[in-house]
Amino acid sequence: MQFRRRPNEEPEINLVPMIDVLLMTLIFLILTTSFAHRSALKVQLPQARTDQPVVNQGVRVLIDAAGDYAVNGIMASDRETPLMHVLATQVKAPDTPIIIYADRMAPYRAVVHALDAARRLGLTRIVFATKGHKKS
Repeated sequence: MQFRRRPNEEPEINLVPMIDVLLMTLIFLILTTSFAHRSALKVQLPQARTDQPVVNQGVRVLIDAAGDYAVNGIMASDRETPLMHVLATQVKAPDTPIIIYADRMAPYRAVVHALDAARRLGLTRIVFATKGHKKS
C-alpha cells in the first residue's frame, strides 16, 4: 500500500480575531473612562460680590469642611504628607499664585495652616476663591 505524503504546511496564526478583541477592549475602556477633571475634595465655596474672576493659573489648595487638604489634586495632611511639603513640590516659581478654595464650613485653623505653609515657603501671591455673585 502506498501512502501519499502531504505537503508540509506552515502553521499560521490568524491575527484578525485577536485584533478584534483588542479593539473592542480599547473601545470599552474609552467609553467607560471619565475624562472630566474632578477635585480630590468636595468644596462648597462661600459667596461674595466680585468684579474680578479668579485666574485659574496657579497652585490650587482645596480645604474641605473637615479640614483636609488637597494641593492640585494631591491629598495632604498634617501627619502622612505634610501640606508644606506637597505645596513646595507644586510651586514652580516664588511668584506662583496660590489659590485657596476653602469650604464655607472649613475650620479656621485649616485656612491659617495653609496660609502659614505658603508664608514659610516665601509665597506672597495668595488668592481666596469664592462663588461669584452677579450684580443685580
